Amino acid sequence: MRLLNKQVPQHHPHPRSQQGITLIELMIALVIGLLATGAMLKVYVDSSRLYRFNEGLARIQENGRFATEFIRRDARMAGFWGCYRGADLTNRISPGSTGYISYESNDITGTNNDGLNSSDTITFSGASGGGIAVNDNMDSARSAIPVSSLGNFQTGDTLLISDCETADIFQVTATGGSAPSLTLIHGTEGNTSVELSKAYAAGSRLYRVQQTTFCIAPGADSEQPSLRRLTNPVSGQTCTNHGDELVEGIENMQVLFGEDTNADGDGTANRYVSFDPDDLKMDHVVSVRIFLLARSLNDNLTTEPSPYIFVEQKLAPDDKRLRKVFTTTITLRNKTG
Repeated sequence: MRLLNKQVPQHHPHPRSQQGITLIELMIALVIGLLATGAMLKVYVDSSRLYRFNEGLARIQENGRFATEFIRRDARMAGFWGCYRGADLTNRISPGSTGYISYESNDITGTNNDGLNSSDTITFSGASGGGIAVNDNMDSARSAIPVSSLGNFQTGDTLLISDCETADIFQVTATGGSAPSLTLIHGTEGNTSVELSKAYAAGSRLYRVQQTTFCIAPGADSEQPSLRRLTNPVSGQTCTNHGDELVEGIENMQVLFGEDTNADGDGTANRYVSFDPDDLKMDHVVSVRIFLLARSLNDNLTTEPSPYIFVEQKLAPDDKRLRKVFTTTITLRNKTG
């Protein structure tokens, strides 16, 4: 019987499933990871910067439009003293009264380079709103004015009464009666009501009178310049210190007055100049040109300071804010008709 010699197969060690990595491979992986992280970080930073840039630019556009619209609305009403601008206008408020403002002599006026950042101010005067009709004839030039509704008129308001031929400015001291009526302000004669130019007839209209001044001054955040508005100031009040903040981020305002220099007065401005009472005839001003400089509320929106041109002057800021100039020309419709 022959025995078969079975050969036992040579044992081979089982190959390892993980051989490990060398130091060089580890360093290459780290470099690749750092490059990927750096690229992702750059994309994030660039996206964040672009977002802040676009947000700042959108805010500038919004603030500039709001600011020009606020000024435009009051400018359009400047010089409105009833249905006929040639009506005989008399201010019945005593110069010693706290409510006295020389409305009729200053339809539009201003100051030059005396505000924040050497900005201008501008002031408009006139009656506003649709008015309320007088519903019955006045008994006399001193009697109360009968109306069917007081609307939003209140004690202390300055009003204009006009019948298109004559107009008077007065201040309300009381309201009431069996039928709604307005009582005129007393002058220097104790409690006696002032005398109007005449006893106005039914159909005459009452309007609220207002004088508004626009200026540039620090806002609620003292670091942010803002457009401010002061309405019907009393003695001692100034736009800079007492005006209401309208729009933040308005850095400067320059105003040019359009004067009609033609002898026939065709209502078209022939030149635009800064406010100068010695050179400018305010009675001939028919339009105004407003330049507003709006800036971003946040700094560091640009990589370096960005020069800009404002009223034909090239300026170089020392910050990295965005800036944009808004220009509007407003015809004073009550002075061109």
